[in-house]
Amino acid sequence: MATPQPQLGLRERKNRRTRLAIVKATAELTIEFGYSAATIPRIAERADIAPRTVSTWFPAKDDILFEGAEQTIERGTLHLRSTEGDVIDRLLAWFHDEDARGEPDRELARLRNDAIQHDPELRARYRQFFERVQLEVADVVARDQSVARGDMGPQLLAGAVMAFIQQMAAMSVRDDTSGLDDPQIVTGLAFLRAGLASIQTSQR
Repeated sequence: MATPQPQLGLRERKNRRTRLAIVKATAELTIEFGYSAATIPRIAERADIAPRTVSTWFPAKDDILFEGAEQTIERGTLHLRSTEGDVIDRLLAWFHDEDARGEPDRELARLRNDAIQHDPELRARYRQFFERVQLEVADVVARDQSVARGDMGPQLLAGAVMAFIQQMAAMSVRDDTSGLDDPQIVTGLAFLRAGLASIQTSQR
């Protein structure tokens, strides 16, 4: 269940409006003309702010739509490299860690998701972030089962994890009530556990 958004003070509300205007302008320009056409001057003009304000909030243009993505993947990698439980347990520890950090601003998340899904360049960059997790999952399964990372079992499970994470991310921006106890998420986790059990059985 989504965590209620805290009440914001005047300064925080003003800051949120500025950030929202920048992300909204970037998303709109990306959908209308493509990401490459969403330049900082055009973003600033659409958001009705100075270009330096855009750069103050987001030093790199990619930060506008991918803010926090690098840190999220790094945390996921650290969880997967831990020694607590199997690979699904480690993924769950990562998901709970992200959930405990508080709900993101869903309006911003939806705007970013709309722009990313609309633009082929952004979709490719989005997949690249999660490919690091996919490789890490394959490594974990291979080590745990004493097989090569390139074997079919680790690769299939890693691909399924990739699809699961992307579907879970899509659900989180379109449904305010989705969480780790959502029936679809529970079903997905059961599917992943069944896949892991199949690999474990085949190695006995």
